[in-house]
Amino acid sequence: MKRITIRDVAREAGVSVTLVSFVMNAKRDKDGKLDCPVNAETAKRVLQVAQDLGYKRNFAAASLRSGRSNTIAVIPNDISNKFFAGISRCIEEKADKKGYTVFFASSEESADRLGAAIDAVLAHNVDGIIVAPVTGGDDAIRKALDAKVPVVLLDRDVDGLQGVGKVLLDDEAAGRMSAELLLEKGLKKVEMISYTLGISSLPEREAGYRKAMMDHDLYQNAKVHYTTYGKADSDVETIIREAVDRGVEAFFLPTYSLSATVLAVMKKLGIRTPDDLAIVGFDESDIYSLYATTVTHIVQPLKELGEKSVEVLTSMIQGNPEERIILKPAIIYGGSTDINK
Repeated sequence: MKRITIRDVAREAGVSVTLVSFVMNAKRDKDGKLDCPVNAETAKRVLQVAQDLGYKRNFAAASLRSGRSNTIAVIPNDISNKFFAGISRCIEEKADKKGYTVFFASSEESADRLGAAIDAVLAHNVDGIIVAPVTGGDDAIRKALDAKVPVVLLDRDVDGLQGVGKVLLDDEAAGRMSAELLLEKGLKKVEMISYTLGISSLPEREAGYRKAMMDHDLYQNAKVHYTTYGKADSDVETIIREAVDRGVEAFFLPTYSLSATVLAVMKKLGIRTPDDLAIVGFDESDIYSLYATTVTHIVQPLKELGEKSVEVLTSMIQGNPEERIILKPAIIYGGSTDINK
C-alpha cells in the first residue's frame, strides 16, 4: 500500500505543501486550538483531509528538520502504582493539548533501570523528561541535563541537583497535618511506619510527624518504624502486633502501599479501627471507602501535579528558566479517626 505523503494531503486539500506542513507541525494553545498562521477553516479542512487519507506524520523526519520531536518522556517509579497511574493520565491529557506525545517507562525504584530508561528516551530525541527520582539515580538525570534535555522532578526532590524544574507536594505539611489530626483527638501514643527508600518525600513526611509530636510535648512518644518493599508484609505484622501490646493508639502511614498493607494486616489479626488503632493513610483509593470502616487519608492534588509538571517542562523546552512549585495536601476524613477522648 502506497504511503500517504504530505504532498497527497496538499493536492487533495487544494493548498500548498508548506501550508500543510504549518498545520501538521503546529502546537496547540491552552484552549486546544492550533497555534499556526493559517486560517482556522483552512486548517480544519487540511486536518480532515489528512484524517480521511490516513496520513501519518513522519516524526523522525520532522525531528531532523526542526530539532524537536514534540515528544516528552515520563518516568515514574512504578506506572502501576495508583498515584503514578493517576498522575500519568493527567500528564498525558495536558501534554496532548500542548501538542506533545508522551512516552512512559518505569524505574521500579532501580537506578540502573532509570539509567536505561533515560538512555532509551534520549535515543528517541525526546524534547524533555518528567521523572520521579530514585536513590542513586542522580547520574542518570545528569546525563539528560548534559544532553541539554530539560528535566522536571516530580513528587521527589534531589538535593544539590541544579538546572531542573520541580513540582512537589509539601510533604512536611502532609506529615504534620496527619499527626495533628490524631493528636487533636486526644491520642498521645501516635506512631508511624515508613520505607527505607532514601527518597526526599518520606523523610519530609517523617519530619512533619515529628514536629507535630514535639509541638504537643509528646516527642518522647514519637517513633518511626522502617520496612522495605520486599519485606513490608512480614515486617508490618510484627510492628502492629508489638504496637498493640505496647498500647499504641494510632498510626500515620505515609504511602498508599503501606496503608493497604496495614489495613490487610489489621483485618487478618482482628484489630479494629478506630477502636483498637486509629489510622491516617495516604493517597486516594477505593479501598478506603470499601473497608469496613472508612479511612481518613491525605490526598495529593493529582491533576494539579500532572498539569503543572507539563507546564514547567514545556516552558523549559521553549527556553525559559526552571521553576520550583510546591503544592498543598488535603485531608479526606473517614471513620478511622472518628474518636472521642
